[in-house]
Amino acid sequence: MRFMIRCLAVAAAGLLLAGCTGEAGDLTAGSVASTEGVEAESLLELAVGTCVNDAETPLGADLTEVPTVACSEPHDSELFAVVTTTEGPYPGVDTLVSEGQDKCQAVFAEFVGIDFRSSVLDYHFYYPTPSSWAQGDRSIYCMVIDPGLKVVGTLQDAKR
Repeated sequence: MRFMIRCLAVAAAGLLLAGCTGEAGDLTAGSVASTEGVEAESLLELAVGTCVNDAETPLGADLTEVPTVACSEPHDSELFAVVTTTEGPYPGVDTLVSEGQDKCQAVFAEFVGIDFRSSVLDYHFYYPTPSSWAQGDRSIYCMVIDPGLKVVGTLQDAKR
C-alpha cells in the first residue's frame, strides 16, 4: 500500500507550502491496458516524465494501479522525480510526509525550470507505507501538477 499526499501552495510573503492531506493507495506490480489510450500501471514501474490522471482519486481510496496516458493527451500530473528515503526501520507517516515535501520541493526546479516558490505549478507525492517498506520500498514519487487544470504536453522546463 502507498499513500499520496496532495500539497497546495498558498501566497504569504511568496508561495509557501501550506497543508497536506493524505490519500491511501495500494499499488501492485504489472501493467494492464484499458480503453481510450489509457493504461493502468504500477506506480513502482513509472519513469520520470510519465503522465498520469490521478486527480479524481477519492481521498482514502485503495488503488491497485495509476492511470497513465501519453503526455500529448490531457492529464492531471506528471512524474518529475523519484527520490529515495532514509534506510532503517519504518520512520512513520509524519517523517515520510516531511521528507517528501522537502525532497520533492528541492528537485522541483530541476524538472520545471524554476524554483517551487516562484512557480504557479504545484506537486503531490506518493510515499511508502509500512507494508511496502517491509518489501524494500524506499521511494517517494514526486508528481507535478497545474492546480485545477488538465495539462496537454509535458511540464518539463515549463518555467512557470
